[in-house]
Amino acid sequence: MRLLAGMILCFSTAAACADPLSLQNAQAIALRQNPGLGALTQKIVELKHQAVSVAQLPDPHLSLGAEDLPLNSFSMNQQQMSMLSVGLSQTFPSFGKLGLEGRQTRVEAAAATDTLQGQSAELVLLLRRAWLQALYTDKAIMTVRHQEQLQAESVQAALALYRSARGSEANVLRTQLARDDLANDISKLQAERTRYLAQIAQILNLSQPPSIQNRWPHLPSPKTLRTAETRLLGQPLLRSAQAQSRAAQIGVQVAQRSYWPNVTVSAAYGQDFYPGSPNWLSVGVNLSLPIFPEDRQDQNVDAARARALQAQYRFDDQHLALIQQLRSTFARYTALKKEWTRTDERLVPKAQQAFSATLAAYTSGQAHMDAVLHAQNAVLRYALTRLQYRRDLALSVAELDFLTTQGRTTS
Repeated sequence: MRLLAGMILCFSTAAACADPLSLQNAQAIALRQNPGLGALTQKIVELKHQAVSVAQLPDPHLSLGAEDLPLNSFSMNQQQMSMLSVGLSQTFPSFGKLGLEGRQTRVEAAAATDTLQGQSAELVLLLRRAWLQALYTDKAIMTVRHQEQLQAESVQAALALYRSARGSEANVLRTQLARDDLANDISKLQAERTRYLAQIAQILNLSQPPSIQNRWPHLPSPKTLRTAETRLLGQPLLRSAQAQSRAAQIGVQVAQRSYWPNVTVSAAYGQDFYPGSPNWLSVGVNLSLPIFPEDRQDQNVDAARARALQAQYRFDDQHLALIQQLRSTFARYTALKKEWTRTDERLVPKAQQAFSATLAAYTSGQAHMDAVLHAQNAVLRYALTRLQYRRDLALSVAELDFLTTQGRTTS
């Protein structure tokens, strides 16, 4: 019966009984439910279909007609020139144009695929940033609450000394002020945590903020700077810019095909109903004449070349920006790693030892309450600094992982 009651209680409070959400599962939810990624996926499907259609010949033209039909009788055998005809014509665009247009659209589809992968990586980075900030505030709240408990003990110790006439009222007031300041810090951290959880809920398209795991996620450790710079060339957004530049260059070749004529081949069969008259067969070739290129073909080619240069400049600019971002992030990561290690292994333990020694000295009457409060604040400050370094280090790792994301080859 107790087990059944526990199950009923768990189902009635599903949110409380549910396991905290992991970052890995949150990333899967974000990638699956983001509407922007869904729209871009359909854009890729559209371009793949277009790549097939644009490479096909235009539809042939079927013509039906009556020629030299007399209006007084509408008789087909009144005179020799009257006939009914059926014809078929096919237009062939300038040589190689269809193949180039199909190739250009396939390259645009590849660029859209890389854009999808790049925006997916950006979405994951956005989620990781909010996740790490929420995790930091959660751990900072725990740290400050622990310090608040220590401060409450200091208040009790100061009161005990004051009641025994061995301490002053000022010491009691100072300890109470320090305790209340910690309560204010907790309120601020709780507000920040609520804000970051709301960001996570927005990214995941959830109606309520989720409960997240209270441990630092494992993110891939960055390699050397040289390796990271090599991997940068495979970054999906950079690959997309490069593909867009290739598509624009193919567009120049497509525009240059306008200097070549389009060819239309036609054939028609005519039925003559006049007695003794033969039937007729007509064939012909029709050519466009691009002989005045200054205002059309030349302008289109120049515009295509300008688009190609624009796409190339855009790629070069994005490449330089990503290299600068990668180098500065890697430098920040290297410095944070050293600072976090030094704080975790040396500064925090020493601050705790100094507090313990100061507290012992105060208990024996060899130190003042100000020294105890100062030592307590130092412990809190270094503990929060360690958490900040840990958070910033993880943020740097997440950004480096985004910058070195490799685009997947698609068929």
